[in-house]
Amino acid sequence: MSEIPRLRLKTALLLAALAAIVPSARAVEWDAVAREVKAAPFQTDVDLEFGFHNTGSHAVQIQAVRTGCHCVSARADRDSIEAGGRGRILAHFSVGDRVGLYERTITVTTDESPEPQYLTVRIDIPEIATVTPRVVDWPIGGAADEKTVEIDAGPGLQVDFTEATATNNAFAITLQPVELGRRYRLVIKPRSTAEHANAAVRIKGRERTGHDVLVSAYANIR
Repeated sequence: MSEIPRLRLKTALLLAALAAIVPSARAVEWDAVAREVKAAPFQTDVDLEFGFHNTGSHAVQIQAVRTGCHCVSARADRDSIEAGGRGRILAHFSVGDRVGLYERTITVTTDESPEPQYLTVRIDIPEIATVTPRVVDWPIGGAADEKTVEIDAGPGLQVDFTEATATNNAFAITLQPVELGRRYRLVIKPRSTAEHANAAVRIKGRERTGHDVLVSAYANIR
């Protein structure tokens, strides 16, 4: 064999080896791999979607869509996406009594790549009312003095708190309005600090759109 054909054969073999080592670009292109949504007050569920485009020359099969938390469910809107076609992953987040920022992951596996695609869901859930401080303490044998807890309605909300009850009669509870619909003060006083005691204080109210509101504070003698 002459030198030139030999070189051509070596080059072809080298290119084939490189093609086997270097993975090809994914056919599925995502519009976004992370979505962040701010829930509205009293919203119980959040729905969102991740769109994608099959830019390859063959159909892509969705093999699995998994989530790591029972609060999130997800599914593909179709099992097979033809070449040039578009699809969506539909996600559903159950808010329940959660507040704050929650981040969850959706794992999508297709037949085009051994590596799954990870999608990120971020849900910001506002507090209906804040309780500050949430926990008050007295030392055993200390002074049985009053301590106060401030209760503030969330931004743009008006909550009329009307009732506060403790789960333990070792504490006297008084609920005082400071600014109707916006701010209230909870006064907690132990009847005695001679021995260990604890209680949850449930503060009930109603937002002026008709939604019931329940927040809690906690008292301890320890």
